[in-house]
Amino acid sequence: MTQQQEQQQQKQLQKPSAVQTDEHKRRSLGFLEMMFLVQTVQVGIGLFNLPRVVVEEAGHPGWIAVLIAGVAAHIAIWICILLTRRFPDLDLYGMLTRVYGKWIGWFFGAVFMLYCVAMSALVGRTYVEVVQLWMFPTTSTNMFYLLLLLPCFYAATAGPRVLARLATLVFFATSWMLLLLIAPARQITWDYYFPIFFNTTLWDLTRAAWKVGASMVGFELLLIFHTFAKDKKKTLKAASFGNGITVFIYLLVTLVSIGFYSAGQIIKVLSPTLHMFQIVELPLIERIEHIGISTWSFLIVNTVCTYLWAGGRFLYTFGKWSEPVCVLMLFPPVFLIGIMGRDVFFLTKFELYLGTIGGLMSTVMPLFLLLSAMILRKRGGTSAPPAPPEDSQEVSVS
Repeated sequence: MTQQQEQQQQKQLQKPSAVQTDEHKRRSLGFLEMMFLVQTVQVGIGLFNLPRVVVEEAGHPGWIAVLIAGVAAHIAIWICILLTRRFPDLDLYGMLTRVYGKWIGWFFGAVFMLYCVAMSALVGRTYVEVVQLWMFPTTSTNMFYLLLLLPCFYAATAGPRVLARLATLVFFATSWMLLLLIAPARQITWDYYFPIFFNTTLWDLTRAAWKVGASMVGFELLLIFHTFAKDKKKTLKAASFGNGITVFIYLLVTLVSIGFYSAGQIIKVLSPTLHMFQIVELPLIERIEHIGISTWSFLIVNTVCTYLWAGGRFLYTFGKWSEPVCVLMLFPPVFLIGIMGRDVFFLTKFELYLGTIGGLMSTVMPLFLLLSAMILRKRGGTSAPPAPPEDSQEVSVS
């Protein structure tokens, strides 16, 4: 072999393979996709009863708790971004292994994976309960829950690029529902907002903000899909804008609800947001709240499939299976957890406990991991798993 042929062979080896090029194109998330991915995962079923929760804890000044929770969520996002900048090529599971070692990192990664599985089951099962309560009370719970999981797992196996595009579609497909607040906003009683701090302490606002924060979780998944961002320097801005949209929606719904209901009425209504939709009158539509609940299914599917994909990344990182297979392996536990709850009381307790865990996962865990990395002087490293086998087969065929 001549020297010229050896140089040509070395150049060919240095060029990125077709699989790597296709993986980069297929899994590069833009600014808007990152923003909508964070925002749509945050907004879930908790918005239906959010006004009642804040009023129970802090009275009619409970809307201030939404702002407090929004600021706390932004600080937590900033901590997550500091982690991603310290480990730019690692997702959360890789960070845990890098900082704590293989087995301890595997343990904490398994805990986060179980959290994602439980969150997927809770969001899906709670939505089924709402649909049965308002629309189909005689429908089989297990069958309806199974039908809801099918599109969730189908979307979760498609990868982060499809999930980001789905999040963008879901945002524009559901944003029109804010127009339903116009009718109740016209019936606001302004006296319900005053006096602002009557019989409300800072501790009351803190407890209310913690419960609002439990409804804002979802941004912690940024530690999983940040490795697929096109421009990682804009990740903080994208996540902050997404969180800002969520805070605006939560604040708007809470303010309208507090002004529409009295303090004594709102704590007696299970889902104040849905009950407000009942006063909306359209010429050709009788029950507008049914359309709102049906449209909300897009948000539910988006949230569930994103958590499923994040949980499947644990099996994909530490296992030897393809990415779609890892996601499908989570189907039995998600289904079993969902059918365990037979009444609204069980789901309420489950939501309370998991909300507390979600708050710890989104705030305490990133901070503790960042401090551990700084103390142990750990940074960088590349342990991103290779492209799934399905991608290489598609490229070779093409």
